[in-house]
Amino acid sequence: MAESWATPEFQAEAARVVAAHRPLVEPLAAAIGPGAEVVLHDLSRLPNSVAAIAGGLSGRGIGAPATDLGLRLLMQDDPPESIVGYRTELPGGVVCRSSTIFLRGTLARPVAALCINRDITRLTAARDLLAELIDTPNTSGHERFYDSVEQLTSDLLARAVAAVGVPVARMSKADKIEVVRDLQRRGFFLIKESVELAAAALGVTRYTIYNYLNE
Repeated sequence: MAESWATPEFQAEAARVVAAHRPLVEPLAAAIGPGAEVVLHDLSRLPNSVAAIAGGLSGRGIGAPATDLGLRLLMQDDPPESIVGYRTELPGGVVCRSSTIFLRGTLARPVAALCINRDITRLTAARDLLAELIDTPNTSGHERFYDSVEQLTSDLLARAVAAVGVPVARMSKADKIEVVRDLQRRGFFLIKESVELAAAALGVTRYTIYNYLNE
């Protein structure tokens, strides 16, 4: 749940780690060159975790939300040290090669994340053209960027409901539990007021959502 990330110890360590890495954001973006974006996330501020950003590739600013991939990774019992070189797609068809480095400080769990996105749209177009000629399947991105927390929560809810394959009005209790389980895997409940949002979407009370989480 989002509250578990808001302990004073976690917030203090996140603030220290973010302050130590903030000066790297602008120079890294400049060193990588045009078409690059460097983002520093303060995980104590989820979901509005963007604490510093340079490059402007995604159009986000300070206080923008985390990505769906970031939330999923943070829900793992042992999040990876980093995930390097994965493909992402921005609105408008911009394709990026992205990397995320989780920063732990003195704590066992990550308190911050440093992300690098590089525009490879033209390279990907050339690669896809060659792939068509040799009948090689293309791979799609696994991360989505959002302009607002509302956009993030709406997308996660829509995908969890769609995965069950039953309209909410016809869902059984088991179906709704499966939606909640899917949302938990996606890191949805790291977001403030997520329980209330899930309850409204499924037509149940917030206490029912807590019961589903326990089940």
